[in-house]
Formats: sequence, structure tokens, C-alpha cells
Amino acid sequence: MIKKDFIIDFEKKLIYHSKLGSTTIYPVQKLYAYLQDMFDEPENMKFEIPIKAVSKTTFILKNGWKIEEKSFKYLKNGTITFKE
Repeated sequence: MIKKDFIIDFEKKLIYHSKLGSTTIYPVQKLYAYLQDMFDEPENMKFEIPIKAVSKTTFILKNGWKIEEKSFKYLKNGTITFKE
């Protein structure tokens, strides 16, 4: 389950794969959907949304958010770029 595998550090604006998580490799679209679901929860609405879809497989991290480099090995079928 992606919720257990990917951690969102709201204070550091960092998304990373849990060392205790599974070795499942997720489509980037699934990470996007998970982030959208997490950021529309009432307690998280005070934080800026970290990701924007450009297409079904292309996404941009925004608002200063980052994904830990090692976490990309758990993602497939898409790209994520950073917007400064």
C-alpha cells in the first residue's frame, strides 16, 4: 500500500520511501493520486499542494517540495521534474 511505503514530511517538504516499506514499484500516477488524497484532508489543507500533473505520466513538484533521490527507484511509468 503506497500510504505505508511513501512518507510525507510536511515540515521539511520532503516525500520519501520508508526504509520499512515494501519493495513494490508504483506507477508515478499512483503517487500523484496518493498525494492529492493526502493534501485534501482537512488537517493537511494548510500545506501547499506539492505536485501538478502535466499529462498522465508527467508531473512537476512545486512549492519547494522534493522527493528523496533514492525513492525514485520505487516509481515507474512516468517522470517527475522539479519547479524552483
